[in-house]
Amino acid sequence: MPLRKPPGKRLSSDSGVEPDRGALPQERDQRPGLSQKKKDQRIALFLSDFDQQAKEQIQEMNKELDSLLQTAEKAFAVELLRMPPAMRKMKRKDLL
Repeated sequence: MPLRKPPGKRLSSDSGVEPDRGALPQERDQRPGLSQKKKDQRIALFLSDFDQQAKEQIQEMNKELDSLLQTAEKAFAVELLRMPPAMRKMKRKDLL
C-alpha cells in the first residue's frame, strides 16, 4: 500500500529566507566582534587542522598501498611455486 500525505496538508513554498537577505553577510569585513587577530588565529587553526587531516589520510593510503603490495607479492610467490623448477630457473631471454 503506497504512503500518501494526509488530505489538506500542503508543503510550504516559503524557504524562510527573506528575499533581500542571503545566507551570508554581503561583506565579509562586517562580521561584528572579530578582530584581525582573531581571524588570523581561526585561519591558522583551520590550516593546522587541514594539514593534520591530510597527513592522516596520507598515512592511511600508505598503509593500504603496503597491504596491496604484500598481497601482490604473496600471489606472485604462490604462482612461482606452481611453476616447474626448470622453468623457474630459466632466464627470461630463453623463455621468450
